[in-house]
Amino acid sequence: MQHPLRSDSAPSVPFAAVSRRRLLLGAGALAALGLPPLVRAQPAYPARAVKLVVPFPPGGSTDVAGRVLGMAMQSRLGSQPVVVDNRAGAAGAIGTDAVAKSAPDGYTLGVGGVGSMVTLELLGRKLPYDAEKDLVCVGHMGSLGLAIGVRAGLAVRSIQDLVAYAKANPGRISYGTSGNGSPGHLAYEYLKSVTGMDGTHIPYRGDAPLVTDVLGGQVDVGVLTGSGAVAQAKNANLRLLAVTSARRFAQLPQVPTVAEGGIAGFDATIWNVLIAPAGTPEPIVARLNAALVAAMDDATVLGQFDGQGLVPVKMTPRETADFVRREREKWGRVVRAANLKLTD
Repeated sequence: MQHPLRSDSAPSVPFAAVSRRRLLLGAGALAALGLPPLVRAQPAYPARAVKLVVPFPPGGSTDVAGRVLGMAMQSRLGSQPVVVDNRAGAAGAIGTDAVAKSAPDGYTLGVGGVGSMVTLELLGRKLPYDAEKDLVCVGHMGSLGLAIGVRAGLAVRSIQDLVAYAKANPGRISYGTSGNGSPGHLAYEYLKSVTGMDGTHIPYRGDAPLVTDVLGGQVDVGVLTGSGAVAQAKNANLRLLAVTSARRFAQLPQVPTVAEGGIAGFDATIWNVLIAPAGTPEPIVARLNAALVAAMDDATVLGQFDGQGLVPVKMTPRETADFVRREREKWGRVVRAANLKLTD
């Protein structure tokens, strides 16, 4: 006998089809109410270890900055480890390229420097990435000034004396740096461009041979790293005239800045920024920036920075991107004025 509530002539509807129909109707109702559709919950970031690519060998100031900041950021990222991956080569370009070509998911970050982010391209090096398009700035990781010293026999005792001597003796001053296109080379060319003095560049392979020749009197002026200057501060054969950063070194409080020496607004530093692949979600970038800024107040970080001559700098992602843009413009003017090119 036919059930009174059932028509055998009506087609049966599978349960799955009914369920799909109800989900669609439910989504439509949410839309009508102005509510967002149901989405699958995403795991909280970070859910695993974060890799930090340092594009230089272990031991240098860039490596120290990456390691101590990465360690301090861990507790502010849900205790997920920040693992340093040293990928040295091509003045930082190899490691930076690895970051640029990584998935934009917040799990591969990098330490971008003034070379890999700005000056290598300005100096004519063909890079496998576009720093402006392929990378996003997360925050500033600190800066490191340079120091200008002269051989003891040179009759100058200040930056103004050096400028006056170079102008009075054109073609007589030689200055050494740690290499063509190095931060020291660019800093001195910057000084030349804003003062109108000249000088013959002598490139060295690092600070050690440069310091040896300044001490021995073979070169008049040396542009040294902060640590190199600190190591020679008490050497009677080298006279430190000024530091190139906007403020004095904590370890060399008696040495004025170039700006204090009368070259207003002068600021030339080696700097690092935390970078991520372009397309990294903004909430992840904001989370990383907050962890980085908080790490700048960590006592261990401050102690390690002080030992390396590093100065902590706190910036938002936008401020960091604007800073890099200004650096690109500044060093672009210097490179064009001096007609500098890297020679491999």
